[in-house]
Amino acid sequence: MRLLTLMEYCLLIFFMGIYLSATGFTAKDFGLYIGLVLIYTLVHLFSKRFLQKRGKESQKIGLFQSVLTITGSVFASVLAIVIIATML
Repeated sequence: MRLLTLMEYCLLIFFMGIYLSATGFTAKDFGLYIGLVLIYTLVHLFSKRFLQKRGKESQKIGLFQSVLTITGSVFASVLAIVIIATML
């Protein structure tokens, strides 16, 4: 898996979890789609620029490290959702 793709997946998992928890899981129809498209666009642009500056856009990552990174992203997302839910 390429580093760019992995970074996009992890950031999407995290920020979509935050977006859905911040809206109280009640975002529907047009608002949900606009939010998801906006998050994807920002994540893609940020990831591409971040990796281009460091010259690592086409770097390959192993399967085990990819799985660990995505699992960590899910864990961080759930942790953030729990923190947001307890504050509200």
